[in-house]
Amino acid sequence: MSTRVQMWCMWCGPVGILLWLIGFVFVGGLMPPPKPSWTAQEVQNFYQTNTNGIRVGLLITLLGATLTAPWVAAISTQMKRIEGRYSPLSYTQLGLGMLGILLFVFPVMTMQTAAFRRDRDPSQMLLLNDLAWLPFVGVWMLAALQNVAIGVAAFDDKEGKVFPRWVGYFNIWTASLFCPGSLLYFFKEGPFAWNGALSWWFVVVVFCAWFGVMFYAMRRAIQGQALESEATREPGLR
Repeated sequence: MSTRVQMWCMWCGPVGILLWLIGFVFVGGLMPPPKPSWTAQEVQNFYQTNTNGIRVGLLITLLGATLTAPWVAAISTQMKRIEGRYSPLSYTQLGLGMLGILLFVFPVMTMQTAAFRRDRDPSQMLLLNDLAWLPFVGVWMLAALQNVAIGVAAFDDKEGKVFPRWVGYFNIWTASLFCPGSLLYFFKEGPFAWNGALSWWFVVVVFCAWFGVMFYAMRRAIQGQALESEATREPGLR
């Protein structure tokens, strides 16, 4: 595969995250999230206040989420350099990364459904809001196992030609920090609620840190592959 294509795929990641932030935060006004302790009427008022902003913002969010697919594929491509022909960790990361995109898509579409008929019964709006935010924040297991797959692959890269060992430790550490998301199912207020300091804000910071570290590691790995290809004159890379 051309290193140029891999670079394009890698850059899709930060572009996708940027679009996600623009749509979700600045246009949609969905950060901070609506409080899980809100009444049905308060939830309905939220969707009625900035309806078109939410609709447009969520469309931009969907585009941003989709652009992370090439990023996930690029990570697996580099992991295959470590594993070789038989690459269960690479495929695990690829599969979980693609499923993770659906964890953006389905909750976002549920929010779009709430905004589509903003005059529906408030109890229905409350239900749709819960159906959107509980999986959006609470299904952290896919991302955690994805991190573990990357971490184990990095540990197997004895020479550090693709991912240095510290990238492995960082990914395992990141996976462990997603765990507080489990507690949001039990709390409507406080740090463990879906808008709380640990379940939301802490995880957002950890995710952004992970993305920055992996962008650096991926850029280093792809550039290293290009240099290696030039040295060996491997066909198909330029």
